[in-house]
Amino acid sequence: MSKTQSRLRVSSVLCLGLLIALGLVAGCGGSKKASPTATPQVATATKTPQATVPSPVPTPSAAPATVSGANLPVGVDAEGHFYRGDPNAPVKLLEFSDFQCPYCARHATQTGPLLDEAYVATGKVVHYFRNFPLDFHPNAVPAAKAAICAGRQDARWFWEMHDWLFANAETWAKAADPAAELRTHVLALGADATRYDTCVEDPDTAAAIQRDQEAAISMGVSGTPAFFINDWYVSGAQPYSEFQKVIEKALQGIHPPPTPTPLPPGAAPYDVDPARPGLTYDGSPTLGAANARLVLIAFEDFKCGYCAQFFRDVEPTLKSKYIEPGQLRVVFKFFPIYAPQAAVASLCAAEQGRFWEFHDLLFAKQGEWQDGDRAAMAEFGKSLGLDVGRFTQCLQEAPGQAQVEADYELGQQLGVRGTPYFLLLDIVRQTGLRIPGALPLGQFEQAIAELLNPATATPAP
Repeated sequence: MSKTQSRLRVSSVLCLGLLIALGLVAGCGGSKKASPTATPQVATATKTPQATVPSPVPTPSAAPATVSGANLPVGVDAEGHFYRGDPNAPVKLLEFSDFQCPYCARHATQTGPLLDEAYVATGKVVHYFRNFPLDFHPNAVPAAKAAICAGRQDARWFWEMHDWLFANAETWAKAADPAAELRTHVLALGADATRYDTCVEDPDTAAAIQRDQEAAISMGVSGTPAFFINDWYVSGAQPYSEFQKVIEKALQGIHPPPTPTPLPPGAAPYDVDPARPGLTYDGSPTLGAANARLVLIAFEDFKCGYCAQFFRDVEPTLKSKYIEPGQLRVVFKFFPIYAPQAAVASLCAAEQGRFWEFHDLLFAKQGEWQDGDRAAMAEFGKSLGLDVGRFTQCLQEAPGQAQVEADYELGQQLGVRGTPYFLLLDIVRQTGLRIPGALPLGQFEQAIAELLNPATATPAP
């Protein structure tokens, strides 16, 4: 095997995010309480929730108080859920978290304060907190009970406990008697000891945590932290910029793309969708026989010079020698470092069944267009016989933007840092190779031969 290639194991029935053995989003692993999913032969990614839209912002049961030092309104809704911010804010940020999860602590201490300052304090976002203690964090439930029982005496105390628990997780979680440590801190806030002790032992407190867990699981959450921003989902301790991007979309009234129709049994997102010729189930352009043994997943950018080099020097032989005979199928993924709008335009061409022709034209004439030049894109479309009016309208509405962004984020999660980047998968043997960069044709053929004709292991004496 070439030093430029690396092995990976794949599972054809799992989403593409589970194919590659890399650490993905930062977050604590799934609870045993969550519905089990198939286990891949590589590192497991955080499960993306299915069709779920958080409930509307509840009407608060009492006038909000103010968090000391933070100057944020706080309150409890009619169902007993704690929030901070204006309950009538246009964006609801619903967080499922675990007080003993280090990634949750990282979010609460690093990203959370920035969100509070930019969005919660300005009345744009209301932040709801709900508990999702994971089984392997033994002190997460006691911590959740402590915060709830403090908050039932004063909503401000819930958030003060929230901040203290995350800021001091390394201390209280490792104490000889964590429950006593938590009790001491709650009483130091001014809570009544008898009311607190009664609340901690009250079965309704444990039931409230269980209801939060059940709600999280029903929404597809399997790890912490997990966030719903109106109907957008953010998984893990993402940086502030990721939350900012999603919140701004929610403020503009933009919604995520519809949840895809569930895949047929045994199908994978990168399999050919018989209802949409030339596309996979996840909407990616694909070229080659649906039953090809090898699948080449290509992350490319239409303004990337090395991608154009691959298009000129390698792709023609791959087509004639492997794709047309039915041994190889290509799945195109967007990683648009330089030309995101051209990527969207290519999907507009795909709507009219001309993605690959448009793809070839963009690479062949790479020096004759600039990203964002809709007139040039329209001329390319016209030369291919597209319905120009329909194509132009598509350019304006940009329905493919979400898919382009999803591909880019997926590439980042899989370790793609530049283009082109390829994953060569053997669907039969459930294995594959990484091929980074515009390597010579011989490297691709060597990788293809290695998967099609694997060496027979020498029997041990």
